[in-house]
Amino acid sequence: MNVNCSEQVVVQLGFLKNVPVFIGLPEEKLKKIQEIITEEQYAASEIIIKDGDHGETMYILLDGEVSISKKLTLLPSDDEHDVKDKVLIKLSARHYAIFGEMALFEEKSERSATVGALTHCKVGTINRADFLQLVEKDSELGAITFKNIAIILSERLKKANKDIVKLTTALSLALG
Repeated sequence: MNVNCSEQVVVQLGFLKNVPVFIGLPEEKLKKIQEIITEEQYAASEIIIKDGDHGETMYILLDGEVSISKKLTLLPSDDEHDVKDKVLIKLSARHYAIFGEMALFEEKSERSATVGALTHCKVGTINRADFLQLVEKDSELGAITFKNIAIILSERLKKANKDIVKLTTALSLALG
């Protein structure tokens, strides 16, 4: 459970303009984004997003560090102790990190990884319905943010493809 309930927060424009999703937005558009952001806080080791859960929220890491991980098994298991998580990446607020952005594209999006707080974290949240209502009213804002999200997802897909090739090669060599 998160430390504090969601509350309206004003994320500084200087911070928002560096968040990859919002790069290129003029100040008046960033102010519209500010209006739909709420804040949540999580204690160290607390789960923010759980792989497989459904969600409709994108997160902006405002303070702290998180890890993104996946389970190392594809087989169903009743014993949670048999399942190990592999940390894929660690993200820091210093790098204007975002996660959960795929939830902006589909209703009740299934989370593709687990995100856990490594330190006390403060996150800005953007709800799918609020975001879609905003981009429907402001097509320029929508075009820029969706283009930025497409770039982010494309980069992540390229990295995932490279990782798959490395893992497949390693498995082929191991099975020889």
